[in-house]
Amino acid sequence: MKFPDNITIISDEVSQDLPVISAFVREFRLPGIELRSLNGRAFKDLTRSDIAEVITASRAEGWRVVGCATPVFKCDLDDTTAIAAHRDIFKRSLEVAHELNADLLRVFTFLRTPHPAEPAKQQRVIEHLHGLVALAAGSGIRLGVENEHSCLAATADETLAILAPLPADRVGAIWDPCNVLYVPGAAPATPADLVRLAPRLFHLHVKDAVRHTTHTSGSAHIAAGTPVGLGEVNWTAHLRALRTTGYSGLLSLETHWRLEKIDEK
Repeated sequence: MKFPDNITIISDEVSQDLPVISAFVREFRLPGIELRSLNGRAFKDLTRSDIAEVITASRAEGWRVVGCATPVFKCDLDDTTAIAAHRDIFKRSLEVAHELNADLLRVFTFLRTPHPAEPAKQQRVIEHLHGLVALAAGSGIRLGVENEHSCLAATADETLAILAPLPADRVGAIWDPCNVLYVPGAAPATPADLVRLAPRLFHLHVKDAVRHTTHTSGSAHIAAGTPVGLGEVNWTAHLRALRTTGYSGLLSLETHWRLEKIDEK
């Protein structure tokens, strides 16, 4: 089976084992993978041997690493020690991305706290991201800011507010409309959000979920993963809107759904 050329997958959504991932890429004739974890190790912990294994396989089989999924700035905004450690992770990630000939590094916007859209808080995030831009200067590597329900930029408005002052050619969105379903109290992402984000859109993650309301702690929303197209994202409408924007980037399948439940670790 052949998928469109702009469809790829996050590596560990298939397997932790590269031969299995490679076989999947061949079977569905994908252009490559977005590299997250491998051999039981998170991206930040990948060894030289892990990287060499990916380079060898990708070159031999003609696919590429389209992006690297780092955990950078998925930490507390007030934790200076953690921030310093994440800057070091970013420096190492730049080296790995260069070795893999990948031009996109995923980063985050710090762990979510009350009043995430507070201007002073957003300005601090922007300053830290400016610091990453400086570290990446001259590398040719772009920063993809992923909206994440556990981070300060989760919705389209929050993401756009943080992206606006950053250089558009260097920093853009890795947009995941499904992640908004996991944000307590937030309205679901809409195709209109995707259109608003389009000028800053570097990459798109594709997954789906159904939101359930619980009353154990107010009106918190919890979402459960579903096969793409069977949840509440309305991917048909999103993809129709995406076509109108002229988007030419990639879409990575990130199911978060399993036939058999697996340990979250």
